Amino acid sequence: MSSRNKDRKEEAIHFELFKTSCKDLPLSSNPIHDDNPDFLISHSAGVLGIELTRLFKVTKHPNAPQALESFRHQIVDSARKCCEKDIPPLRVQVWFNFNQKVPKNRTPEIKRISRSLAAIVKKWHRKNRSEFSRTLRPPEIPAIFSIIYIARIRSNHNWAVKNPAYQLNFPIVKIQSCIDEKNRRYKEYLKRCDECWLLIVVDIFRDSQSFEILDRIDHRFESKFERVYYVDASHRRDLRELPIIRI
Repeated sequence: MSSRNKDRKEEAIHFELFKTSCKDLPLSSNPIHDDNPDFLISHSAGVLGIELTRLFKVTKHPNAPQALESFRHQIVDSARKCCEKDIPPLRVQVWFNFNQKVPKNRTPEIKRISRSLAAIVKKWHRKNRSEFSRTLRPPEIPAIFSIIYIARIRSNHNWAVKNPAYQLNFPIVKIQSCIDEKNRRYKEYLKRCDECWLLIVVDIFRDSQSFEILDRIDHRFESKFERVYYVDASHRRDLRELPIIRI
């Protein structure tokens, strides 16, 4: 799946979450998934645009949470694809060593580590056919992994990265910067809709997007958008409308 297709799939998931959580969203039988803004909803009063954006921690540092998260997911995805061809469905959950860094040459390291992971999983499957599940830890496995949990399942392969997320405080400055960036394109969005709302997505269980969700938000953000929402895309599904000052 291409990066853009993956982004659009995540946008669709986040929009469905927003639809089920936001009572003020106009009903529409057929929202249009597009760009600039990401969704268009035709309703009795006109066309409403919804622009989505995800909030990340520091993104430019090579070992930023987003880069490390992507590196780990590529390893696990590559190992899963290798195992899908050879062995029955398994649930595999991988915790990486906390001290792991993103190497300068990512591609060869992804191949090397994913082959190691696939070999570990295949070895367990072939030598322990009567065993339903197993939790592996060093020194049984290379030190780059903290834990590998493997279990037999009847459905499709289900592999996941399970490292903990370190939650940061509610990021007022970062949210305002995010809104400012989207404010610059607000007039462009209005070419396709009568008003536009902004949805900012975090995920408290993904380290790269783990930010606090406050029950009460007193700060008022400067926005050209008519409404701005802040949603946790994890299973908690917390949605908050942010107080704004229209500019």
